[in-house]
Amino acid sequence: MMNTMADLHSEHLFAEPTSTTTPALDPIKERTRAMAGSPDDRAQYVLDVPIAFDEYRRANKYIDALLARAKVSKKPGGLWIIGEGGRGKSFILERLLKRLKPVEGDHRRLCPVLYLTFEARPSIGEIYIRLLMQLGQDPRSLKGLSLKELRDTLRDAVKTTGVLLIAFDEAQHLWILASRKIKGDAGGALGATLKRLYDFLGVAFVFIGTPPLDEIRRQDEQTTRWPGLSFIKAFSYNDEYLGVLATLDQCLPMPEKANLIDSELSKSIFDSSRGSFRLLKMLLADAVRIASRKGNKRIFREDLAEAHFLVHCSEETPFGPVPLN
Repeated sequence: MMNTMADLHSEHLFAEPTSTTTPALDPIKERTRAMAGSPDDRAQYVLDVPIAFDEYRRANKYIDALLARAKVSKKPGGLWIIGEGGRGKSFILERLLKRLKPVEGDHRRLCPVLYLTFEARPSIGEIYIRLLMQLGQDPRSLKGLSLKELRDTLRDAVKTTGVLLIAFDEAQHLWILASRKIKGDAGGALGATLKRLYDFLGVAFVFIGTPPLDEIRRQDEQTTRWPGLSFIKAFSYNDEYLGVLATLDQCLPMPEKANLIDSELSKSIFDSSRGSFRLLKMLLADAVRIASRKGNKRIFREDLAEAHFLVHCSEETPFGPVPLN
């Protein structure tokens, strides 16, 4: 027997929630709070603080447009966010999930964004079940349901909980390699199910993954349902990169700035981070932790050398020798 919405395992599915959007954190207050904390608190703040470089800003604008369209359209479209690891895709996703957290009312949950990530190619049923569990479904109630029953229950739950967008991280695992399929059907059976699910649910889809995902996108004609595309590239050593460093210098939870845009220091930082936003954040976070433990008011070149050693496990650093004593 197919489950109805009354069977959904949550007392928070039917009351009117207060808001769909979590208020943005005040960056000045968050920085002040981090500076009052431990060296580890300061380092974590550096890892978490959002920096709106061009590709990050562009992708977020695309997502905001999708969310607006999903409120008024049954086929709002979708977006592909593609880039190598460490380029900033995770920061874009984290911003979305923090900004649109589930909201609990007295009898109803409002959940504007659902999120799945994959380490291997999932089954169709696994996708349905994981989405339903995010919406409060008791997994025991799903036992024995057919794929059609799972899909119908998911449709009702998505409508009731106000879902606008589903984000699929590491989405390259959802698709068969394009070389194994004929042009126009790169996704195989699972890809075809995703297309039908999109038509069935009427919400926006965002696929996040590595460059092989773009090959699939280009070879499968059906992916025109989701026409948006945002490439997240590695940084080059240019004015944009220096602008990012200048912004980070203002954000670092230290009493004094480190002058990260100094010509020699900025080039060393670039060489250490290899154009990767993730490695840049890790380097600066460890440097802040090290400097804070020493009681320094700012991070120095030797702090960055120690941080490079910790991140890369290498004594040869762009900042000079590591003081190992």
